[in-house]
Amino acid sequence: MNISIDGNIIDYTLEKEENAYDIIEAISLWLKKSYIIIKSVIIDEKEYNYDDKILLSELSIDSINKIDIFTLTLREYKFRQLLILQEYFGKLTSLIDSNNKEEALKFLKAYDDIKPDMEEVIDKIYKPEHQGFIEAIGSKKELTDSDCANLKFFIESILFVISERKREIINPEIEIEKEKKFFDAFLPEIEIISVLLQTGKESEAFEKIIKFVDFAKKLARLLSYYNMGLGKIEPEEISKYNNLLGDFRDALGRGDSVLIGDILEYELSPVIEQFFNAMLSEKQQEK
Repeated sequence: MNISIDGNIIDYTLEKEENAYDIIEAISLWLKKSYIIIKSVIIDEKEYNYDDKILLSELSIDSINKIDIFTLTLREYKFRQLLILQEYFGKLTSLIDSNNKEEALKFLKAYDDIKPDMEEVIDKIYKPEHQGFIEAIGSKKELTDSDCANLKFFIESILFVISERKREIINPEIEIEKEKKFFDAFLPEIEIISVLLQTGKESEAFEKIIKFVDFAKKLARLLSYYNMGLGKIEPEEISKYNNLLGDFRDALGRGDSVLIGDILEYELSPVIEQFFNAMLSEKQQEK
């Protein structure tokens, strides 16, 4: 059996794999370490959905002559998702702007096709309070002027975030520098969050916490893009960062103001500072 990745035959040693799914799953896990994902799979000249466990499990190793795997980098995959969303919502905007309510309502029925991409890459806008918004409007018999206005506002927010996400993928170096400046300016605010919570100023504290959460999510995305070609942050360090974010969420859930402040100021902030030092010092060395 021959296995190729993007046209290149690889030397693959079978271990416990019994069928096509086992092989593809093992290769997928190996590729993900390099921020590469499987786009499509062709087995003996027939294309399969690479994550169709039921169908691929029916193909025993003995029955397979050749497996051709085609891939995308994670950056390419994320960018493709953003383009799909941009095209969909751009078309929907055009229909609304031309007051073509009937066609816009029909177009809303196709939302389920792009919903997985929406939920995966537009986390800043696609929050719990927004879930079901488009589906609810799409289920109506006809659109009102108010529906169209609400849709337009929602779409403009989404298109703005898409534009931001595209910049992160295209120029992660520039975005890293911008986030470093934001972080340096925001540090004094991080240091007083615990005090604000303990003195009854929850509203002011949570405004700052929301800012930090948005920043932390963007930094996580930039770390992954940085590791895809610009440099290397060790996986253990990223895992530590993600664990600290989990501890921070737990402290928020318990309303533990002291722990919230301690994690932000004494644990997360130093780790974030180390990330920026590593990423920006490497850029300085390149100059």
